[in-house]
Order: sequence, then C-alpha cells, then structure tokens
Amino acid sequence: MTAAALPAHTVLDTDFADGAHFFAIWRQHRAATGPRASLHYVALQATALCAHPSEADAAQTQDWARATEGLNGISDRGGQGGFYRLLLDGGQVSLTLCLGDPKPSLTQLAVQADRVILGVACAQAHALAALAKCCQRGTQLTFTPALRAAGGVDTDALHALGFQSGAAPDWVFDPAWPVLRSRQTPRPQWRQAGRCTVIGAGVSGASVARALALRGWQVQVLDAQAHPAAGASGLPAGLVSPVHSADDGPVSQLTRSGCALMRQHAQALLVQGQDWAPSGAWLRQAMDDPMHAEVKPRHLPDAFWLQSAALVRAWLATPGIAFTGLAQVHRLERDGEHWVCLDAHGRELARSDLLVLANALDASRLLGGPSHQGGASHLRAGPAPTAAMAQAMARLHPRYGGISMGTSTGLGGLAAQPVQGHGNFLPSVPLAQGPMWLAGAGFEAAPSPDANAQHRANLARLAQLLPQVAASLAPQFDAGQVQLWQGQRCVSHDRLPLVGPVQAAPDASVWISAAMGARGLTLAALCAELLAARIGGEPLPLPARLARLLDAQRLAKRGA
Repeated sequence: MTAAALPAHTVLDTDFADGAHFFAIWRQHRAATGPRASLHYVALQATALCAHPSEADAAQTQDWARATEGLNGISDRGGQGGFYRLLLDGGQVSLTLCLGDPKPSLTQLAVQADRVILGVACAQAHALAALAKCCQRGTQLTFTPALRAAGGVDTDALHALGFQSGAAPDWVFDPAWPVLRSRQTPRPQWRQAGRCTVIGAGVSGASVARALALRGWQVQVLDAQAHPAAGASGLPAGLVSPVHSADDGPVSQLTRSGCALMRQHAQALLVQGQDWAPSGAWLRQAMDDPMHAEVKPRHLPDAFWLQSAALVRAWLATPGIAFTGLAQVHRLERDGEHWVCLDAHGRELARSDLLVLANALDASRLLGGPSHQGGASHLRAGPAPTAAMAQAMARLHPRYGGISMGTSTGLGGLAAQPVQGHGNFLPSVPLAQGPMWLAGAGFEAAPSPDANAQHRANLARLAQLLPQVAASLAPQFDAGQVQLWQGQRCVSHDRLPLVGPVQAAPDASVWISAAMGARGLTLAALCAELLAARIGGEPLPLPARLARLLDAQRLAKRGA
C-alpha cells in the first residue's frame, strides 16, 4: 500500500486556540518512519486565526504562512466565519478550520474522529451529545489543560453518551449499544486507493485528479482536445472572488471557502505576478442602475486574478496523474470490476475501478441523456444513474460569454485593481502577447456568431461599470485592435455544482464534479476536495448543510 492508501488518522479539536495541539501532532506525523497515513485535523476556533503560531517549527511556520495568507483576519471582517480547508505538508495533512461559534459548527461537522481533544467551550451536555455523533467506536477523548483546570466534565454525562474511562487521562467511546449513523456521517466508498479515470481536463477534472492523486490514486485524465484547459477553462485570465450578500447566504459561504482554497493552490504551484497575483478587486454597481445609485464600491481584499490554464497544467503535473489528449470517450462499458472508456471505433482509451465525469455538458451524453455537443447517445452496458441524477442531467444547460482584450501598454487611467460588477475588468495581465486588459464575461442563453456584437456588448458593460476606462479603450475597439475569447459554461438547474455519486449506493463507482457555471475558478478545488472526501469517508471540507446543497443527488432529497 502507498502512504496515501493507508487508513487516514482523523483528529477533532474543539479548541484550536494557538494551535499547540495541532502543531505537536503534525510534527509527530512528519517524524513517523515508513509509510504514513494522511492526517486530517478538524479544528473549531471561535476567534481570529493565529497569524504566528508559537508552537510551530521553522518548516511548519513557512507552510502555515503560505496556506493561511488569505485567511488572516477573515473572521474579523463583519463577523464572517465558515469552514476552510488548508492543505499542508504537500497535501498529506489537511486542516479543516471551522471559524465562528464552536457549538453550531459542531452540529455541522461530518467527521468520524479517531481522537477528540475537548475544550471548555464544548463541555456542556448539549455540545457533548453533538460531539458523540462525531465519534466511532474506539475514539479517544482527551481534555485540554484549560478544561482540566476548570474541573473537567460531568462523568455521568459522558457515560450516558457511551464514553468509558480508559487509560488515564483518556476516555474511550465504546457504548454498550449499536452505534447508529445519520446521513451526515462520512462513509468510505473506497477503503483503498486504486486506479481512476477522470474524463475532462479543465479546472474541474484537473482539480479532482490532483485531489485523488494526493490520496494515492493512479489517475488517467482523458480529454477530447489535444491539450488541457481547451474549453471554458482556457480563459486567458479570470477573477477569483467571493460573493458578498447581506445575509451571508450559502453562495457567499461557498465562494469564500472556495476562494481561500484556490489561493492556496495558486501560491503553492504558480508564479506570482506571472500566473496569478493577489490583486484584490472592487465590487461596483453599474453607474446607471437606479437601484444601486447610492451604493459605495466594496473592496474585496481576498479576490485575485488567475491564469486558469497554468493552474490546470500544474495540477496535472502531480505525481500519479497521466494525461491523454485527443481522447474522445464515445461510450462507457462495464468489464468485471472495471469501467472501460471506448472511442468511436471501439478502441479502449482507459480502464479503472473508479470513474469521475468532469466533462461539463458532455457528461449527459455518456449517461444516456440528451447531447449538447450534437451527437447521439451510444451508451451500452454503461452506468445506471439514479432517477434524480438523470433528472439533473436533463436540466443541464449551456451559457455563453466572451472576453474582449487588448494591450494595456502605454495606457494611463486604467483601474489600479480588477473591478467586478456587471462583467469584470482586469486592467493588466501578463499574457504571451504582453500586458493585456480584459473586459466582459456575459451569461447568455445562445452564442453570438458576430464578434463585433460581442465586443460592443462588452464595451457597453464596461461603460456602465467604468465610464472613463471605457472611453479610453474605445479607440482600440474602433480600430479593430481588440481580440475576442469565447467560451461555454455548463449550468445546473439551481446554478450550483453537481458533486457526488451518479449511481445508488452501494454501487457508487461513477462520480461527477461538474456544472460549475460562472464560478468554476472559485469552486472547482473546493468541489474536488468534497468529492475526494466523500469517496474516502474523510471529514468534509464544508458544513454538512452546504455539502448537501452540492450533492449530485439533491433533487431526490428535495422531492423535486
């Protein structure tokens, strides 16, 4: 077995504080000889994140600083907390930080811990009951020094929940009754890593491939095009940004966590200033929008621009991943324990135990649904999606957009930072042809065959967003010096991604991570972590209620 294929060790810490327990356990994990299991550490933290951990060694401090740069102070901005997945030690250590009131966070955990570190904030009876749901038979329970100093926990309450006195100072979860699990409890679908085929080499497929490869899977990535990121993921540069809402709703929480995780990947794998930059951005309403005429621009310090194709290539360079281009999967067949991907001539492209569809709208064709690529379904002995999955596939639809771009060399008066609103504006990005500005996006139901019309629409959006900038760029439009990039997005019925198994349990060998819509750059890595966690029965990177919103089978659970 490879290191990542060993059973992972999971710790739940209800009082992260300055991270002393975490850094000590992390050091022990790094010092272990021979094959190492992955370490999953889930930590509750009520206050702002510690910027300079006192208990970390030099290597840990450097890794910590890079992973948390986008999080420092985030819990102080308007009281916004949330769940954040930090990838450390080359991905062998995952830290899921749950920032905010620890008691509500505890009820939203999807984790089965091997060890629990109990602090004062979660020592009350109702919190202990929620804590017991995060334990499996044999889970060790340890009190923090602060809790011991406060007198510990009512032993009768612990016994009533199924904890038994173990070797001092620990308790052990070993109830006298059968342990029943809720739908929220992680269940490993694959107890040992094997071979996986991922169809699609955009941001969705590449992020899934990396997440699985870091867990010991051997991953073959297939794409119909000759090179990765040939579709919508080939956007010259895009803005990764959280969505802000007055009620801090689900989309705001998802995009905040997704933005922070994507920033980690960019910092770890890309060249700052060349492939990405922590630019920040301004959120502005259109100048002629009477509903928002008095709304001041909002600064988005967590936003950054990114060249997605560079990140896709970096993800696919992860050891354990092989990419094959010009590999159009025509149909899927089952051969014993393996899924076989075949081309139009019946030639085998790949075979594996696990199959992940990350090919946007074309996933519908491979599952026997309507084709959005002009071809018919030729499924034979392929996957049997659930009724809810088939319904979700039938509701997938395309949306189209275009980006206008031109040289920013010698231009003055452009925005100092990217601007987001009705479309985006990036003032200067270092592309192959030199520094370029980018404007546009769009979310249209049908593609525009007229490039000039696309340019005019983008200039009109820019004029609403930044009138002076639009006026300074108009001569480039008039002189035909502006280039156009066009792309197609895959959108679900509720504009949220589809992440999870295609089939009904226990036959979950085909999974999907698709339908990112207009938020692929922000959500793809988070969706990949969610998919990999569900496959392996690991702690989820999101609150359980948000994970359910992304579940590929959610139509069945809503009765839709």
